[in-house]
Amino acid sequence: MLRRVFLFVGMFAMLSSCTKKDCQFGGAYQFEIPATLSPAKTTYRIGDTISISSQFSDQVYEAITDKTYSLYNFRFYPIFKIDEISDSIIDQTALNNFEVIIDTIKYKFNKFIFSSGPAVAYDGEYLYENEEYSLSYKLIPKTTGFYSFFQSTLIGDIGDEEQDFPEKCRNKGINIRTILNNRANNNINLARNSPNEWYNTRIFHKHEERFTYLGGYIFYVEE
Repeated sequence: MLRRVFLFVGMFAMLSSCTKKDCQFGGAYQFEIPATLSPAKTTYRIGDTISISSQFSDQVYEAITDKTYSLYNFRFYPIFKIDEISDSIIDQTALNNFEVIIDTIKYKFNKFIFSSGPAVAYDGEYLYENEEYSLSYKLIPKTTGFYSFFQSTLIGDIGDEEQDFPEKCRNKGINIRTILNNRANNNINLARNSPNEWYNTRIFHKHEERFTYLGGYIFYVEE
C-alpha cells in the first residue's frame, strides 16, 4: 500500500513538472491560421474579382510552444475590412467601394458598422465541419483608390480569449495570427506611398504585429 502511495505521488509530481515546463512562456498563445488572397497583384481594375479563402484542420499550430493543439469547435471570430489610404486621414468605410460576395447562410457572416466611429467590416465565424474550418468570399472593386485589406480575428478584443482546449495552461490568453499567402510580403512596401503616418512609417516598426499577423494586403484599384 505504501509503495502505491509513493508511486502515485511520484507520477503526480512528474506530471506537474511537465505541465509547468510547458506553461513557462510569457504572454498569450499565438495560434496561426492560413488564408489566401488571389490573384495576388499590386493593381486591380474595377470589376476584377479578388478571392479570399481560408481552410485548415482543427489541429492548429501554436508558435510560442511550437506545438499543435486540438481546437474543436473553436470560436475564432474572423473579421475582414478595407481602408482607403490615399489620404492622411484613413477612410475606414472603404469596404463600401467593393461588392462583397459571400454565402452568409453557410458562413454566418454579415456586414458590421462600428458604433464608435465611421468604420465598416464583415465579421462572423468559420464554418466547422468534418474536423475542418473554412471561409471563402469574393471582393469586386467598384471605385478606384489605394487600399489596405486585413483579415484578422476579434478573439482578443471581445474578451473571449479564455476559451478552453486540451492541454491549455491556466491563466494564458489566446491570440490568433492570420497568415496570408504563406507569409508573402503582400505588397507592404506600397504602404510607404500613403500620406498617412501609420502606413508610411509606423507599420514598418512592428510589421509582423501590425501587418503580417493581421492578414494584411496593400493594393491599388484603377479603371
